[in-house]
Amino acid sequence: MESKEFRFQGLDAKTELRIALLLVIPALIIMLGTLYLSHIFFSNISFLFPLILAALMTVLGSIAILKLMTNQIKDQDKEWIIRIDAQKNITAIFRNNVCNFNMNDIVMIKNMGNEGVRYLTIKTKDQLLKIRVGNTGFAPFSSEKDIKKLDAFIDYIKPYINENFNTKVLKNAMNPNIIPNFGVFVRRGETIKYSIINRMKPWQVIAMILSIGIIIMILFFNIMEYYFFK
Repeated sequence: MESKEFRFQGLDAKTELRIALLLVIPALIIMLGTLYLSHIFFSNISFLFPLILAALMTVLGSIAILKLMTNQIKDQDKEWIIRIDAQKNITAIFRNNVCNFNMNDIVMIKNMGNEGVRYLTIKTKDQLLKIRVGNTGFAPFSSEKDIKKLDAFIDYIKPYINENFNTKVLKNAMNPNIIPNFGVFVRRGETIKYSIINRMKPWQVIAMILSIGIIIMILFFNIMEYYFFK
């Protein structure tokens, strides 16, 4: 294997989670404010209108705020550097964090996401590397070029994956061909475990998410109506 270096912009899972938590407060303010104003100005309209309007305003507002937040992160603080040498040693650098391991130490690789997002996780016996790259509304921290570079990294190690890993079959994957090399790869000899979500079909996952969302929205609106809109 030839030595190779891959550079692209993205985030790690901790930074992404921190941004998501910071986004909760303004998102709640937008939602509650929209519900309250809708109750004042459109009190005679069906209760579904405030819910739909609040959901729409929350999504649009969250996307705008998220874009502003990620724009505040300096380019050097979003840069991933991954180096592979001839001995299959991998060095992954993000900010001041350096992760070193050999490809033979990898026990699982997850390459998930959709057309505009990549969630790449590499797990060894004692380390966990989580890379987030995306150029969508809720992942505005990379470009299409960065996504292609991450895909190029997966392409580069794919022969090794094919030789040493089994592919985990995910029934909930609607279209496993959307992402190049999409999938979960587990080293041969390791036990492949399936969660309840993994065993579910796509329509079952969608139905479950929609059902939970509807229940939460109904409960939320009833609580709001009881305490604020008497």
